[in-house]
Amino acid sequence: MMTITAANLYQLNFNGVGKTEFRLYFGSPHSHETLRPVSDQQIMLILNSRLKKWQPNSGYGFGNIVEPTKANGYMYKVIGNGRTDLNEPEWGTEPDSQCSSGSVTFINLGAKFQPNDINMALSRSGLDKVTAGSALQLGEQLKGGKSIPVYFRITNSSSNKRSDRSDPSVSLSLNATITETIAHTGTL
Repeated sequence: MMTITAANLYQLNFNGVGKTEFRLYFGSPHSHETLRPVSDQQIMLILNSRLKKWQPNSGYGFGNIVEPTKANGYMYKVIGNGRTDLNEPEWGTEPDSQCSSGSVTFINLGAKFQPNDINMALSRSGLDKVTAGSALQLGEQLKGGKSIPVYFRITNSSSNKRSDRSDPSVSLSLNATITETIAHTGTL
């Protein structure tokens, strides 16, 4: 039963090598709604990389997380407010190493979470059978009033701490969908 609407980000803090599993519920609490794909055969839940790329001549605030314009698999946190110049920093690949551009200093937080660090399935046992990072098919339609469990397994292969607390590096999205609403007549 869906009891809480996901209004905030689900933040991961993952220290050390290992796996964590959890379950989230997907659906609408409104029984008069039906979700359908616009052009695909199935409604798809899709994992996306979402770290912002470093930008020249831009203002950054403490805690912002970026990756180099040419991704190197690491994420970097701003450790002081400032403005970058036109030159991209020389991004170190050692955790906790620092680099600067203009008046902005970045610290290497370690390997960034990637979509292929995540398995999604419609059952816990299904987590062993899916390809990491792949989209999850939710069906041709989803009726409101019922939620479906979506199981997640996050694998951290890095022995260094990884955190995407201030700027998430992976997000979920749907393929193009439409919500159809049934209009009720008479007394409910």
